[in-house]
Amino acid sequence: MVHVYAVDVAKSHADCMQQLQDADIYLLLDLANPSTSINRDTPTWNPKQHASYAVVVDAFHNYTNVLGFLAGNEVANNGTNTNASGFVKAAIRDMKAYMKQKDYRAIPVGYATNDDAEIREDLGAYFDCGDVAEQADFLGYNIYSWCGDSSFVESGYEVRTEQFAKYSIPAFFSEYGCNVPSPRQFKEVQAIYGSQMTPVWSGGIVYNYFQQDNDFGMLPRGNI
Repeated sequence: MVHVYAVDVAKSHADCMQQLQDADIYLLLDLANPSTSINRDTPTWNPKQHASYAVVVDAFHNYTNVLGFLAGNEVANNGTNTNASGFVKAAIRDMKAYMKQKDYRAIPVGYATNDDAEIREDLGAYFDCGDVAEQADFLGYNIYSWCGDSSFVESGYEVRTEQFAKYSIPAFFSEYGCNVPSPRQFKEVQAIYGSQMTPVWSGGIVYNYFQQDNDFGMLPRGNI
């Protein structure tokens, strides 16, 4: 599975989507783009944003290897801006209703949250609660606490697994992979897909493929 954070719907993605499908790769796609995403400091959910998200749904709903849509990624990132989560949940509700209205395939719509100790448990519970029409279909969790020679307990994975075991919706690591020490070791992979975590977590997505200034890329900078 690959996670794509934004797309230009004015361009054709048919060839790329076919190549992904031929390789049995599924797509997790953000509905927002930089100009219409929900701003954590001045959050809104208005007709312009609704139309922008809906256009992405229109462009990708027919691809059977679209695993899910994300209505937001780390929109709330600390205790001062959790009110923005209500706008994200409205987007989830409305995009699920839009697909039903258009008689599209019911593609799951979820949210990716960050690993802030102050808000992570409450945010997880918030997106898990409520009527199924407004509830997130899944929760992604961006976590970077396992670095180098860590462990299931030392990294905090054990506590997070106990926490998410309470939730009714699927959860997975939507971003993971500490880049210190370098080269990246990915010793957490065995735990993520091991017997202690698979009853709760549905795997994870390594962040990220292309090398950028943050040095999280999987490819050397010269290969891009």
